[in-house]
Amino acid sequence: MSKSLKDVIPVGHIYIKDNILEKDSLAGVSESKALWAKDLNLPKKAEYTFFAACGYQHMKYVEGMMGALKSASKMGMGMGKVVGISKAFGKVGVDLTGITAKITASKDDPYTPVLISAISVLRKLGLDVGYLHEEEPCCGSPMYYAGFEDDYAEHSRKNYEIFESFGVKKLIGLVPACTASLRDYYPKYIEGYDLEVQHVLEVVVQKLKKTGVKPKVKENVKVTYHDPCQLSRYLELTDEPREILKSIEGIELADLDPEQCGKWSTCCGGGGLEATHPELAERVGVRRVEELLETGASVIVSNCPACEMQLTKVTKKLNANVKVIDLVRLLDESLE
Repeated sequence: MSKSLKDVIPVGHIYIKDNILEKDSLAGVSESKALWAKDLNLPKKAEYTFFAACGYQHMKYVEGMMGALKSASKMGMGMGKVVGISKAFGKVGVDLTGITAKITASKDDPYTPVLISAISVLRKLGLDVGYLHEEEPCCGSPMYYAGFEDDYAEHSRKNYEIFESFGVKKLIGLVPACTASLRDYYPKYIEGYDLEVQHVLEVVVQKLKKTGVKPKVKENVKVTYHDPCQLSRYLELTDEPREILKSIEGIELADLDPEQCGKWSTCCGGGGLEATHPELAERVGVRRVEELLETGASVIVSNCPACEMQLTKVTKKLNANVKVIDLVRLLDESLE
């Protein structure tokens, strides 16, 4: 990469790109990808293949690393200097990124259980799925969104070869950005791309209608829904999450004004902005949470790991008496 480009592209995006290309991981953490699924007995080959992605698995590390970067910033160390120090340690065989991530990782991990709940929900609705375990690649979507098109194109072609080698034909995605990447962007760079890609919420809506299953919460609750940008604007899935919430007995959905939800939903400030402009991300997040709180709901529901991290962080900052939960976990609990 030329020096001129390095001066334009935020260091945080370059750092994420390098993590994906060198470690096949969003956060750059060397850890078993399949650790979350070790007790689920998921076969590698099945009619449907679940794509877990990096987001929910590594968000606990990203959350901790964002906190560490914020502390470093207060000491006058910008992202560029932190990355430079990390690379210097890497040259002598010290994985400073991995060490920092594991030390600063939150002990309260609300993200990994979403993966387990996704499998649980699909099974409760009568669908058996497979999972590639250690062979599952990072989709590479952050490279695409940051403008590293050539790297992304090559990465996508290599990933498609992996899917082909396992006979994958139908993918069910969970992270919105990854699902959009696999469904909409891979075909741009892969001739003859033939994978059928759906988001888990699409599959759930279809199965709820087909089976007639009636989810029910133990206690009546008023919830509001935050539309993740990738889900609403890229995948164009805005009705599905609301259909699911309305199907759950005991839930009252308090939606926002039309110009604040669906495809017009206000961004929460997550999804990468916090890695390059943390103060701006926080201001955007505060604005979004204030909008959600105006509904009077006691629970904020979403279904994106970056959104969940951002919304949780901001509600704590505002001392808001509200719970943040992923829709998949809420649905899993209501299907007991």
